[in-house]
Amino acid sequence: MGAKAAHRRGVLDLEAQFAFFRSQHRHPVNAAAHALLTWPILFTNLLILHFLPLPLPVPPALALTLAYAAAYLAVDRRAGALAGVLFLAAWAASRALAARLGFALSWKLVLATQVFCWTWQFLGHGLFEKKGPTVSDLPEVFLMEPFLIFLQILNKLFGYEPYPEFCKNVDRKMEADLRESRELKQRKTT
Repeated sequence: MGAKAAHRRGVLDLEAQFAFFRSQHRHPVNAAAHALLTWPILFTNLLILHFLPLPLPVPPALALTLAYAAAYLAVDRRAGALAGVLFLAAWAASRALAARLGFALSWKLVLATQVFCWTWQFLGHGLFEKKGPTVSDLPEVFLMEPFLIFLQILNKLFGYEPYPEFCKNVDRKMEADLRESRELKQRKTT
């Protein structure tokens, strides 16, 4: 889907975001790659931000953590609060690791983790979904994908839904996304 469809979704439209996410991660290997590798990407982002000398009232890693937590709280108070706590724990752990490793080792860990995780995520899309990720949606993906993965785990393990009928609504929207994607692909080939 292009930027037009992404814009129509709305960054904080949880049903539409979750439906789009699920439609883009249907193959179990790709879904597992994203579930396992998205949070290490975020953690290493936080790690390297501890070394960014910006004259801000709040350190950059903490500012990013608070922004993510606020966005997640905005879309779902219960799961958002839990994800926010996890983000704060990741910030604290990354801060401790940054202090222990120093910049000389941290940047190497960040580089290796980022290259490994991003490579496998792109391979997951290309090899298993048979299509690339929708790069026009990257700002939304960077913000929402960690929460959507977390929400999917909560749903699969505990049957969690932010509200009644959430999963049914998402299924309907996902089918519409898939139908639109097939129609777009068919128009391109004809």
